[in-house]
Amino acid sequence: MACAATLRQSGGSIILSIPKSIAQTMAVEAGSVVELALEGRTLSVTPARRSLADRLAHSPKSPAAWHRDQVSLDDVPVGRELL
Repeated sequence: MACAATLRQSGGSIILSIPKSIAQTMAVEAGSVVELALEGRTLSVTPARRSLADRLAHSPKSPAAWHRDQVSLDDVPVGRELL
């Protein structure tokens, strides 16, 4: 997926807006931490790796908010997995 974006200035920083479709594909949103890498004149943006503690701190606190689909919960074993 590729698109063009216009840079803008805010104070001493140059701001790049990421189109919503690309942000959704990258699984990032406003406030997400990303890593920037510059190789020659190519800028790469990747979601930052988060620690387990950070992931747990941001995960839903109750099973009702986990958004599991009932079909996958009702599946039966298909191989040699242990339940």
